[in-house]
Amino acid sequence: MNKSRSLSTLTNPPAVWHRCWQAFTKHLVGCVLTTILVAAIPVSATAQPKNLSQDFRTPPWESRPQTWFHLIGGNVDRQALTKDLNAVASAGLRGIQLFHGRGRAWPGVEPQIQTLSPTWDSLVGHVADDCQRLNLKFTMQNCPGWAMSGGPWITPDNAMRHLVFSRVNVAGGERLSFDLAIPQPSNEDWRDYRDIAVLAFPTPDGDADQPLIPSKITSSLPEADWSKLMQGDDVKIQIPADSPDHWVEFKFDQPVTLRSIQLPPTEHLMKRMMFDPDSSISISAKQDAGWKPLVTHQVPRGNWQDRQPEHHYVLSVPDAKTTRYRMTFLNGRPMEISHLRLSSGARTHDWPAQAGYALRSLERTTPAQQSTQAWIDLKDVVDVSAMMDSSGQLTWEPPAGVWTIVRFGHVNTGVKNKPAPPEATGFECNKLSPRGAEQHFSGYIGRLSRPGGAADHGRLQGMLIDSWECYTQTWTPAMEDEFQKRRGYSLRSWLPALGGWVVEDHTTSEKFLRDWRATISDLIVENYYGRMAELGKQHGLELSFETAVGDVSPGDILEYIKSADIPMCEVWKPNDPHVGGLETKPIAPTSSAAHIYGKPRVACETFTSAPMNWREHPYSLKNVADRTFAAGVTHLVFHTYTHNPLDRLPGTSFGSTIGTPFLRGQTWWPHMPLFTDYLARCQHMLEQGHPVADVLWYLGDDVDHKPRQDSPFPGGYHFDYVNQDALLNRLAVDEGELVIPEGTRWKVLWLAPQQCRRLTPQTLQRIKELLHAGATVIGPVAIMNPSYSGGDQADGRFRRLVGELWGDADRQQGDRRIGRGRLLWGMPLAQALQRIDIPPDVHGTLSQRWCHRRVGDVDIYFVIGSRTQAVDATLEFRAKGKPEFWNPIDGHRMAAPMYHRTKNGTAIPIRLPAAGSTFVVFRPESSSGVPIQRLSRNSDVLLDATDTALIDDTPGYPAFGIDRYGITQPWVLPLSPTIEFDLTGEHLIAYQNGKYRIDRAKGSAQTVDIIDANTIPLDGTWQLQFPNGWDTPDQLTLQGPRPWSELDAPAVRHFSGTATYKTTFSLDAKPGDQRFQLDLGRVGNIASIEVNGIHAGTLWSAPYRLDISDQVQPGENTLSIQVTSTWHNRLAFDSGQQPEQRKTWTIGPPPIDSPLEFSGLSNDVRLNIGQVVRITNASKPPSLD
Repeated sequence: MNKSRSLSTLTNPPAVWHRCWQAFTKHLVGCVLTTILVAAIPVSATAQPKNLSQDFRTPPWESRPQTWFHLIGGNVDRQALTKDLNAVASAGLRGIQLFHGRGRAWPGVEPQIQTLSPTWDSLVGHVADDCQRLNLKFTMQNCPGWAMSGGPWITPDNAMRHLVFSRVNVAGGERLSFDLAIPQPSNEDWRDYRDIAVLAFPTPDGDADQPLIPSKITSSLPEADWSKLMQGDDVKIQIPADSPDHWVEFKFDQPVTLRSIQLPPTEHLMKRMMFDPDSSISISAKQDAGWKPLVTHQVPRGNWQDRQPEHHYVLSVPDAKTTRYRMTFLNGRPMEISHLRLSSGARTHDWPAQAGYALRSLERTTPAQQSTQAWIDLKDVVDVSAMMDSSGQLTWEPPAGVWTIVRFGHVNTGVKNKPAPPEATGFECNKLSPRGAEQHFSGYIGRLSRPGGAADHGRLQGMLIDSWECYTQTWTPAMEDEFQKRRGYSLRSWLPALGGWVVEDHTTSEKFLRDWRATISDLIVENYYGRMAELGKQHGLELSFETAVGDVSPGDILEYIKSADIPMCEVWKPNDPHVGGLETKPIAPTSSAAHIYGKPRVACETFTSAPMNWREHPYSLKNVADRTFAAGVTHLVFHTYTHNPLDRLPGTSFGSTIGTPFLRGQTWWPHMPLFTDYLARCQHMLEQGHPVADVLWYLGDDVDHKPRQDSPFPGGYHFDYVNQDALLNRLAVDEGELVIPEGTRWKVLWLAPQQCRRLTPQTLQRIKELLHAGATVIGPVAIMNPSYSGGDQADGRFRRLVGELWGDADRQQGDRRIGRGRLLWGMPLAQALQRIDIPPDVHGTLSQRWCHRRVGDVDIYFVIGSRTQAVDATLEFRAKGKPEFWNPIDGHRMAAPMYHRTKNGTAIPIRLPAAGSTFVVFRPESSSGVPIQRLSRNSDVLLDATDTALIDDTPGYPAFGIDRYGITQPWVLPLSPTIEFDLTGEHLIAYQNGKYRIDRAKGSAQTVDIIDANTIPLDGTWQLQFPNGWDTPDQLTLQGPRPWSELDAPAVRHFSGTATYKTTFSLDAKPGDQRFQLDLGRVGNIASIEVNGIHAGTLWSAPYRLDISDQVQPGENTLSIQVTSTWHNRLAFDSGQQPEQRKTWTIGPPPIDSPLEFSGLSNDVRLNIGQVVRITNASKPPSLD
């Protein structure tokens, strides 16, 4: 037998094979055998990429992850900065992204430094120098704090601004002279109020600016005081999510017409569950025949900053004059009503969102049927701005009748960068004007990176704009000119629509408001992100933009990314769905933007946990990273490494509740290179070639919230979102596929029914052009032009294009040729894809836990398993070539000995442990070997590559969000080791006795009897040794290993750090056809193994098995296992001690009553002895490792 070959396990996960068969090489192969099916599709006939396998084993430095690096308050020390940066480099991290957050003084940290002072500048220069010395990429957040772009250099006139207004109703027919109230009056100079215009219009019917006050209120909630709530008292009424539905009834003495209802913004209304409200509100009117339903509104998806009280959620109600109305809450989640106002004045439905004050999903239903007398006629709007003097006094003689006069102005929103040290806090810059970006850049990053600055001469290499956390902006001084230029009509007379009034009618108002949101989006994209990118590039900086537009502020969720060098998203690992549900931090918008704008790297702020609990360790983080990679991310940036000014253990964390504590004082920091090696291999592979996705999902033209992230999407397919900018300016058609200049391709354009029933003529024209060029488009008949631009002429063009595309016959369902292309409609996406013969790219139970890249003629699939259970499945891949398994744990590769060619590709059975993963790589055929197709033991089939019944599709989801779970990775019993192959496919190792049969594709078979397999429990006497200084004994004697977290002595039970287990065992003479696998069972949390004084390997993830064949010897053997736990248990213990008795210090330690974390070894350590068998007539694939 050739002992220079590594063995890989069929039953163990790919991530651990290197540990099981280290006897054949110093590292093990990393793949659990799988069955995979590959469909034949044309690929570019280019050469294989050079150095792909070499770079996989030893990834380039540029492929390594980075980390955020936080300074907190004045707690900064020069020498400690060097220690921290040395630790970052020693962990195998590529660089840092520097932040400076607010924080109190920590005990013993003197002196406290002042941000932006000469001392602070010097420290920034020191960080830059150390990064240069250590070859770390040095990036800075673009402002103090992390949200978002502001500081004391921003003047009020150049800050973010909102449109504000005040109104008054007057009787016309005589000359009037009176003072108009300033909107949102304030004595604070920073508000910097500026006038825009004064407009007047005949007061619409019912618009008296006074609420409707019912004479009697009854409710299904007898404890609720609705009267006090409607009087403006501080009352919060709880609406439980239970059955039957709860209601409130309003009775009036005289019939009234209820046309609008104000409720709290969604963050308050849904008690922070605004990303997934799962609720609706129904309005009914009492008529002679009983209760008549008037309208039911779905509560929109909001965002985590949808909490400003003046930005109400407003319901539009059809006319029904009566004395009794009922509001029914059909809520799947608890609701809280802290504001309620009934009005006879008509308002556009949810106008604060449609006007850009808040980001909420649009509800496109039949417009409310109301009297036209309740609306404003555009031609009746009179501009009386010239009638008001500088003091605010209006002198004007309105015509007879009642008139509404509205004073429009704009003010500084008052939002500041946060959480920054006080001396570095100031207003957020204007995001709609280039002046804002220019003033901000020069005040911070420009000052530091210019010649003579603290980080000049290219030492500062990058600038980050963190996620949008500064609410919204709705005005800039040049807004009217910008709107006219971009939309082609005047804004002035439409200003009342920005206050909620219905102008012309509901549909026309919504068209204008769509144009308004599009203008805000354009200005953010060009004047903020675009200008910041220009300024950064002038200073030689690489630009990273985190999730922004469409996350808090309305706008195009993709277009701003085109100015970035590195798009960046954000992934939490929470147990609070407010910050961790699928809807909260989606990856799809960022990865899609990167793909359609040709950005090779998709970065991600990762491991931002809530709450932080000090149970974190690399294995608990692995599945979060894997799921992030499968969703399209290619580069991780850790949240977060926090600067430690003192050498106390474990040291400071980012905060008391948020973030993963990556610190040089972490118990497991010496083992970090193993984790970062794993991530670097994944990241390198995922940045090769181009991403592969079949579907381009068009987002529509409504400037809406991002799509729901849990919308069902056909399993086995991947997609990218595409926006109007890329549709018009970047897409072309090549051989029937959609392609961008950088080479990424898609098979179809999907006009999703939820977003694409309202399309502009420009979009329809481009779709027509793509169809004529040979594209395939799937989508419903468009029913409306959502824009007011172009007026009737544009609407006529829209109708003409709809007829040209969908025809005039059957508009319910169809499939027609247009030019060289094809348009399908009226059928589910999955049905359409099957109809045009596009089978799934990955078919099987893991059909959404993967991603696909193509580089030259090589297909690369990254496949991950479940976090909570081991996986035994069969997958079918739509790829050709010889399948190989590439293990990112250790960089080793093996040719797949088992697979089966099918109609659409190749099938391979795959077994993964909890949180397991592997790369499956298809390279051109280079041998004529015959693969194994079936393995059985005692007539029981172990693996069968031909059994396609094992392929079981599951519903897919468009965005691969992170599950709602805490940070702890649960212990899941691994699959038992049964049989493994070596890298050549010439040998197998059996761990269970019995009669084995090996069947090949062309009918040949081999039978072998296994009689020497065995398992030896290592349950004798063990010694457990502890380091000094923790009040633990030097050594304990145990009968069999036990976790120290279950021992009696408090100091032992709560010990955190590294302790050593030692034992001896004896072996008879070692036959040459046996392999010895150490199986540790459960480990808390990292194990480093020595056998007979020789280091055998370190295990940081399940199933904690390691081949020790090269280290064992006949007779007595010594075994030493260093086990490293987390800090959790000791920190919890110290929480109950007096300060002078504590041996640890950090911010926000876990409480004393926290459940103990499993620490040490379990009592089921064993030695598995396997028998090696040569496979006759084995195919001989090329040597990989």
